[in-house]
Amino acid sequence: MGCRARGRLLGAALAVLGATQGPAWAQGADPLGQCATSAGVAVRAAGSTLCFSGEITRASAERAMALLAADRSIATMVITSNGGEVTVSLRLARAIRARGLTLVVQRQCVSSCANFLFTAARRKVVAPRSLVVFHGGIAPAAFGGLFGGGGEERELLAQTEGFFREIGVNGAITYDQPPLRGSRDGADEWAASPAALARHGVRGIVSMWWPDRASVIAEGRAQGMNLGILD
Repeated sequence: MGCRARGRLLGAALAVLGATQGPAWAQGADPLGQCATSAGVAVRAAGSTLCFSGEITRASAERAMALLAADRSIATMVITSNGGEVTVSLRLARAIRARGLTLVVQRQCVSSCANFLFTAARRKVVAPRSLVVFHGGIAPAAFGGLFGGGGEERELLAQTEGFFREIGVNGAITYDQPPLRGSRDGADEWAASPAALARHGVRGIVSMWWPDRASVIAEGRAQGMNLGILD
């Protein structure tokens, strides 16, 4: 699908969303376009859109939250991220949810971005050829855990379980690995179908690129990922 066609599909989804949003949407603001025209800074405000590109660190999350606090007209966040540190991501996820931002995924939202920011957003748009990839969730002891069940893991587990209770999502989507295609091994990272997202309590998806399993796996490969699929 060409760039213009992909843009029309996303534009149609955003137009539907605009019917229920504030003045910026009503004026036909294009979040992806706003971020494209202000490229060069990893975290920046562009019109009514917060543009976030890169790792979720303390510095990038604090800048994002400061921009939100300074401009109440921001209604949308466009993100491209391969994840970041858990506790910082939890803070940013809560800020996104409290503000009621629409989260637009451009290209990829991986690991802590998917686990926390995507699940927390009250409204979500996944742009064409863009991926939401779960990875590295803090698993209960029954699933082995990341750190052998030590104090650090227990603290992170308590934080993430509390977060998922707050937002009404089954956190297993972030750690219960589906198998890789043609293998008995669990996938290190995986994409979830719309049905699987709904089954785990992930709501508010306005539009999501999911043509079929094969296309999602192929796009993951193009982005350097060997994806499992959670159906």
